[in-house]
Amino acid sequence: MSGSLALHSMATSSKARVAVGLDPAQASAEKVLNSTLFACRERYIQPVLVSSGRVSRAIDPEGVAGSEIPMIIDESAEGSLVSLLKEGVVEAAIRGNLSSKKVVPLLRSEFSCPNLCRTSVLEIGGRLVMLAPVGIDEGETRDDLIKMASNGRKVAGMLGIPYQPAVLSGGRLEDRGRSPKVDRMLSEAESLTGALNALGHGARNYGIEIERAVDEGATLLMAPDGIFGNVIFRSLVLVANIESFGAYATALPRIFIDTSRAKESYLLPLILASALSKK
Repeated sequence: MSGSLALHSMATSSKARVAVGLDPAQASAEKVLNSTLFACRERYIQPVLVSSGRVSRAIDPEGVAGSEIPMIIDESAEGSLVSLLKEGVVEAAIRGNLSSKKVVPLLRSEFSCPNLCRTSVLEIGGRLVMLAPVGIDEGETRDDLIKMASNGRKVAGMLGIPYQPAVLSGGRLEDRGRSPKVDRMLSEAESLTGALNALGHGARNYGIEIERAVDEGATLLMAPDGIFGNVIFRSLVLVANIESFGAYATALPRIFIDTSRAKESYLLPLILASALSKK
């Protein structure tokens, strides 16, 4: 069974209560609504929309928001979304198309969690591959990266996939001496690999060769930091059209999936949210 089909099966089994953020003023609002409706009708989730305003007939010609799909309307939708998650009213939440600048700080504050440790779940060549860090302000220290790798091991178990971390860097291993920046990144990658292996992670240092890491079965791609990780994510997903299930905030005690407003569909993050909620 491919990675995607396995998650679909897990989501159907779970059918979790999932809060979905919706900003009807954004161009992506119709995609959020349609994805939520499909996920509901296919019995992947039990959704509740958390909307910052009323949904127009132009976006919702069938009038499903508030009827077939329960909906909360709140000008401070970001706060309501986080509260539903924190209080356990729902088993998972996805950002949908709400503002990341508002949702992420609220999550950090409400859960007393300065680093969300967001890890993207991708499907590459029919199998699930994690990528971390992907938040541009995450993974700035070696300790952060070690924590993300440890969290990645737990996520691999939740997803039912092997745990094989690959440490990435700014050059091939034989490129040492070409520039001070490359040398520093290679040294940092070597140090991180050693630290991970001292903790029993079985990590391998691939330098800049992400393609070799994927070919050799890596299931967790460890970028040098969140900026590099975000660039890799955008290159794979928004340019090369690799399927993304969203970014799981692995440091939170509850399941939150971050999403990109640039997505054509929000179905896969909804499936991931429900799959991770499987009892």
